[in-house]
Amino acid sequence: MEGANILLIDSDRSVFRDLQPAFIQEGFRVDHVIPGLDAIRTMLAGQPDLVILGMRPQEASWQFCCQLLTFLDRPLLLLLAGNDGLDRVRGLELGADDCMGKPLLTVELIARVRALLRRTADQEQLSGRSFFVDRDLIVDLARREVRVNDIPVRLTATEFRFLRCFVTHAGEVLSHERLALHVWGSEQGSPRDSIKLYIHQLRQKLEPDPSHPRRIVTRRGEGYLFRRLLDA
Repeated sequence: MEGANILLIDSDRSVFRDLQPAFIQEGFRVDHVIPGLDAIRTMLAGQPDLVILGMRPQEASWQFCCQLLTFLDRPLLLLLAGNDGLDRVRGLELGADDCMGKPLLTVELIARVRALLRRTADQEQLSGRSFFVDRDLIVDLARREVRVNDIPVRLTATEFRFLRCFVTHAGEVLSHERLALHVWGSEQGSPRDSIKLYIHQLRQKLEPDPSHPRRIVTRRGEGYLFRRLLDA
């Protein structure tokens, strides 16, 4: 838990200045970004252990929260603008792991952060979530190792980022823009030809019959679906 990397997303820079000393004292590393697409890129590139999002009363703040949760697979703690119980309910129903109202009590925030990190570590230890297994396919996300029929499969770094995105969102249709944001950190001007090439290469390496793909399925006009063969 000590040395955990925390990303604070908040348009109020004073929140970062006020909280940074307490996080450093606890042995945490903390970075700060302003809400927006760059914040999502920073999160995807840095892979923080926990994200704290400062909320505003405006509806746009909730819209960004929804967008962030689309890409987030780490705990999310919301810093609400006030102590409205309905905002807490809304945040938890959207998918946040915890909520706190302002003004903040720093010692309580640190305690909640430690509890979330501890709970996540316990869940990962119990569930072995770093592994994805489907019939003959085994993906070790922590070690970046892939095996098919117990034979190691060599993937480039970019190919593995595609595969990681697919297996962590198995059963979901992923658009070209969403894939590009996960893999390259940008959804603008997504290189569709490049995406098609990487999909082709992954199929050659992972599909039982690449000419008739069953794992990485094209959804015309929508994107791609990674399907478990166990569910096929």
